[in-house]
Amino acid sequence: MKYILLLILLTQVLFSQDLLLDNLLKEYEDSESLYKKTKKENAGFLLIYSRADLEKMQAYSLQDVLKTTRVYTLQTNRTGAISILNAGAGKAAMPPIKLYIDDVEISTVTQRNALDMYGNMNIYFVDHIEIYQGGSSIAFGNEPGSMVIRLYSKNPQRENSTSVEASVDSESGGALRALDAGVFGEYNYLAYASVANQKFDTYSTNGQTLSRDAKQYQAHFKFAKENDFTIELDGIINKTDIFKGFGVAPTGDESKRAYGYLSAIKYFPNDLELSMSISQETKRADNTDAINIANSINNKIYMNVYSNTYKTALKKKVVNGKNDFLMGIEFQKKIVDVHDYEGITHPANKGTDELDIYMIFIEEMYNINENHLISLSAKLDRYESNYSEDSNEYALRLGYTGILNNNFSTKLFATRRYVYPTTLQTSFTPAPYYANPDLEASEIDMLSGEIEYNNDKSRLVFGFAYKELDKALVMGKIGGNMMYVNSDTTNYIHRYYLRGEYKFDYDNKVILEGFKLFKDGYYSPGSGGLIQIFNTFKKFDIYNELVYREDYSLNYGAGEVKMDAGYDYTLAISYNVSKKLKIKAKGENLLDKASETLIDTTGNVKVPAIQRRAILTMEYTF
Repeated sequence: MKYILLLILLTQVLFSQDLLLDNLLKEYEDSESLYKKTKKENAGFLLIYSRADLEKMQAYSLQDVLKTTRVYTLQTNRTGAISILNAGAGKAAMPPIKLYIDDVEISTVTQRNALDMYGNMNIYFVDHIEIYQGGSSIAFGNEPGSMVIRLYSKNPQRENSTSVEASVDSESGGALRALDAGVFGEYNYLAYASVANQKFDTYSTNGQTLSRDAKQYQAHFKFAKENDFTIELDGIINKTDIFKGFGVAPTGDESKRAYGYLSAIKYFPNDLELSMSISQETKRADNTDAINIANSINNKIYMNVYSNTYKTALKKKVVNGKNDFLMGIEFQKKIVDVHDYEGITHPANKGTDELDIYMIFIEEMYNINENHLISLSAKLDRYESNYSEDSNEYALRLGYTGILNNNFSTKLFATRRYVYPTTLQTSFTPAPYYANPDLEASEIDMLSGEIEYNNDKSRLVFGFAYKELDKALVMGKIGGNMMYVNSDTTNYIHRYYLRGEYKFDYDNKVILEGFKLFKDGYYSPGSGGLIQIFNTFKKFDIYNELVYREDYSLNYGAGEVKMDAGYDYTLAISYNVSKKLKIKAKGENLLDKASETLIDTTGNVKVPAIQRRAILTMEYTF
């Protein structure tokens, strides 16, 4: 008996030591996580999706993350692409969202954000994601944005392997992803490629079938020498059934969206950085309608538009005692080439097709002491167009970040920024709308803040924002023609959110979040909530998620259409067979009640951004 007791005691001791070592190892891995080195706390109100989070979420595409983002709602547009709206905003709104892969912005010319290109991009090569809200830092450069999404690729030194992931789903879709990363000498590289066949439910309207089935091809390559240079090459192609298209009864055509960029960054001594990039986007739509496409000839249109962006930027950072000073200059050239514009009654080019932007920006951060920091940012941009008058725009931000005591901290920002109209609004536009070359930049003044309570296991954040918007870019009529116009009224918007996190240990945590917006008129959900539960049990990783968006009503076509509240429930389970092999199962929109978008004027076609489906995946690392 005493030998049995001794064996039990020895087993308990060994188990406790293994558990302690396991926790210590995970604590070390967490401390070495890449996001701890890339995040910029003073750049805005920060949401972080770590590598461990993304793996448990089984976040295969960017939209899997975007749908959880507070004060925004993920939607599907009439051509089947992904779009995202500020809470309460209408479908005509194009929020200025900035998307980065590492330090390269995905600069779209025709629209204000690149999510119709990259919204459903595969993120298997991504280590972690940082989302900055609240009029983020001017130090990011480029044109100002309301939200910045930064994707950071996996570190080749840490990966140093080849991995493959294959998925099939209940809608007869599938995807294949492959990643190779490694180091040779002083250099490192990462190569990634994926192909996906995406299937969705079909809908019927006016005797025609609406399909948004798509094929996606993506590749990313990165070559670098640490503290010396980085070269990146990326490309994505989306081929999608036309879905609703630009008319009322599409006969089954296709749209194509493609984007590619080449970027080079050189790091010099004394914190001097030079970057150059070139990108091209292609948008093609072939749309025949059985009944009517407004402002078209014979109810058939064909558009093929190429856009190029050329960028160069120089940044210099100076640290002197309590001062941290950043200054930079940037030049962008944007060119739009409407290659084909057939079947449309109004002219293809009405406004600028070539735009030069000259930017200069500074950011000063002053550390009052180790617990209190003040930041001041200023940016001056000059727009020179080959059609309209040149204009000067500016952005300012005053910020305070403080640790009040061992548990409480706060951030406060006063921001003035602008939103410059896009070429899709000023120069060319698909039927049935017209371009308006006389649009001016919108002006936004905002006061925002967060107060945070934090201890070893829990975190509670309350945030607010008050915004005044002048000369908003809204849909209106001039001379009987529908086009974007500058609103002559000031819009007042205020919003609040509350986020709570509780961490049981390094493998198990729960997140609860809710937000509410107050404004005049709602054209999408004005409030929402989120529940995320991350668990690990032995070799199993388990993830539960519920995304809520409130109901709202639209005056659309025949009258008022009620849009039901959305409840998007996701369950993901992973089994770690070995260090090399993982088997995963995931169910998306399992309740089939995700928030929907109204697609047609009859009010009968309501489409969720997230299709209800089950996904089975296998991942192997060589």
